[in-house]
Amino acid sequence: MPEKLGRASVVRHQQLFASPPETTHADLLTSLWNRICTAAWQRADTRTHLADMLHPWAHRRIEDEPRYQSFVSGDGFPAELSVSWRKGVTEVRILFEPVGDTPTARAVQDNGRAMVRALATRAGVSIRGYETIEDLFTSDDPPAYRSGVWLSLACGPEDPPHFKVYLNPYANGAGREWDTVTRAMDRLGLAPAWAPLARSRDTLEAAGTHLDYVALDLAAGTQARAKIYFRHRGTGLHGIHTVGAFARGYDPERATQAAADLYHGPIDNEPMTGLAFRPGRDAPDEANIYFRMPGNAPTDADAATRIITLMDREGAPTDVYRRIAAAIAPAPLHAITGLHELVSYRTRDAGPADIGLYYRLPVHAAPADTPRPGHGWPRVPL
Repeated sequence: MPEKLGRASVVRHQQLFASPPETTHADLLTSLWNRICTAAWQRADTRTHLADMLHPWAHRRIEDEPRYQSFVSGDGFPAELSVSWRKGVTEVRILFEPVGDTPTARAVQDNGRAMVRALATRAGVSIRGYETIEDLFTSDDPPAYRSGVWLSLACGPEDPPHFKVYLNPYANGAGREWDTVTRAMDRLGLAPAWAPLARSRDTLEAAGTHLDYVALDLAAGTQARAKIYFRHRGTGLHGIHTVGAFARGYDPERATQAAADLYHGPIDNEPMTGLAFRPGRDAPDEANIYFRMPGNAPTDADAATRIITLMDREGAPTDVYRRIAAAIAPAPLHAITGLHELVSYRTRDAGPADIGLYYRLPVHAAPADTPRPGHGWPRVPL
């Protein structure tokens, strides 16, 4: 295994998923989805019909350069795939931005809003909470190269699919994001749990911790969550612990050990923390840490070794992970970098942590000297 790749290799994130000219976004994503589901559950997913859900935006062919530079990924591709383990159960997920045909931030935002409403007809989906706050996160002139209105789908081996919407607190300009989130949490009935964060704004920002985006479960009931994501710039574990301490289930000692498993050096590649809020609580329930692998592990083989160390420590099924990695990787892991993007880590009690892996799909060639959008990598100014 090579000890180190050159800087250009790391920055470029090789074009791993180059496709024939006739391949559509839905073709590629459906193929990868089915391979991951089969690897995870040892049977195909026959319930989701992913291609139908992605209609019509994803049935356009993949071009050499993205028509719209989506903030979902560093090369502008508008989707990422992920898997998670909770109590040994493997969940397969996709996050995407419905970009449509018109390559403007306003059109993409409006496509996302329309798709949320299209999901409202599905069993188990409720958009009531989303409709309560939608106006706060949309704009007549939203900023380009930031999140618009994203959707995610998650599916376990037995449970029906469930959905989430991601919203941009910067939709109406930087400097308003904290007020936007505070108003949203008040409308959602989550103000008591959010208030300690709001009071700590100046302290958090001075320490390099910034609001990133907001997510909302498209479901009814007391288990439906709002999640607020923070990005840590140059604060390492201190920033992670500071935000995590607001949540009931956060364990700083276990988080420190997880970081040691995944990082063999300073934590300076902008990890994130997501706090989960539920109705009727006076504090966030959980803190989900998102450790970043690019700029950290020199190859995906090295990333895999570190991930397996963490999974072994927490009793997660490494055999399932190995099958998934083999199913999704377009080349031997020692020869590529940039496929493993994020590792999420969440403690709830003394039991095993929940672990998630996020796979970036470098479809387009990203020049090393050109800054690209991406909610994960490389850095994009707020």
